[in-house]
Amino acid sequence: MSKDRLPDKVIKSSQKKTKPALNFLLLSAGSVFTSMIVAGFLVGYAFDVLFDTAPLFMLACGVLGFVGGVIKIHKLLEKMDLMDFGVTSEETKEKKKN
Repeated sequence: MSKDRLPDKVIKSSQKKTKPALNFLLLSAGSVFTSMIVAGFLVGYAFDVLFDTAPLFMLACGVLGFVGGVIKIHKLLEKMDLMDFGVTSEETKEKKKN
């Protein structure tokens, strides 16, 4: 180890620290997921009232809301990983092309 170089332990610990903006993405993840499910149930309930059916549409739209919430959170966390490691948008575009 030379004088002007930091120890590897310090470098690794500084790389693991997250940026404050990433914490706000995690805070919003739960509310986004919950709102997708609730919106699905509400839309399904409206269809059930409109068509005078059993809770068929409410359950179907609730499941669709759950699936949509999972997909949305997955994309959000994927974006967080890219921001955490400092990946630029050009690198992301190249990765998607390959």
